[in-house]
Amino acid sequence: MLLAIDIGNTDIKIGLFKGEKAFCNWRLVTDKGATLKQYKKLLRRLFTRQKVKNANIDEIIICSVVPNLTKIFKKALFLLLKIKPLILGKDIVAPIKNLYRRPGQVGQDRLANAAAAFSKYGGPVIVVDFGTALTFDLVTAQGSYLGGVIVPGMEVSLKALTRAADLLPEIGLGRPRALLGRETASSMRSGLVYGYSFLVEGMLQQLKKELKSRPYVVATGGKASLMSHYCRSIDRINENLTLEGLLKTALQRRKQTKRLKR
Repeated sequence: MLLAIDIGNTDIKIGLFKGEKAFCNWRLVTDKGATLKQYKKLLRRLFTRQKVKNANIDEIIICSVVPNLTKIFKKALFLLLKIKPLILGKDIVAPIKNLYRRPGQVGQDRLANAAAAFSKYGGPVIVVDFGTALTFDLVTAQGSYLGGVIVPGMEVSLKALTRAADLLPEIGLGRPRALLGRETASSMRSGLVYGYSFLVEGMLQQLKKELKSRPYVVATGGKASLMSHYCRSIDRINENLTLEGLLKTALQRRKQTKRLKR
């Protein structure tokens, strides 16, 4: 079994794969202040609940944008499973050609998304990730990562707005009843959801012109399901895209190892 972990600024996604099939997955809220002891206890509880035995897991891959949690998870998993996790971008690379002018600047989660999207849906393909940041990533018809766009995510924008404007309330994100809000909370919710939908639609139209083709559009991230109702250009939602990218990376590594042994 492969244990794949995607550590983001907002969520931590954990997937367990048996061969090429998903066995189970979990989503945790990212707690940057949690200790090694706390995460070790939490991981042990998750494994126990699913009756996952240590001997069943033979490989671990971590994709992370939170360096401190990378260290904590790496140590916690080694203590629990006696396996040294592979860190994407350090110990192992995503199976995709990176055409970024400065390849090292691309987030490893974005490369994992791109690799999974091309493998599953072909190319050209655009990945829209509704995470802490709203990102757009382009993959060519030949399967190369071309580049992308980064925008502050919806939750980030909402927090910045309420912090900067004393009289605006804190609200949760959800589907607005109408475009025109009739009180403050509904006006804010409408502005965020419809405003970001217009941003996404406009950006996708321009990116399609850059590719000079009709690419497939895949959405992932915590707000993908919500925004799919307002963004007609999205063809598919795949909330586990990053984990599937880690699986793809592991499978590619296994193939290369078998070739070397021959």
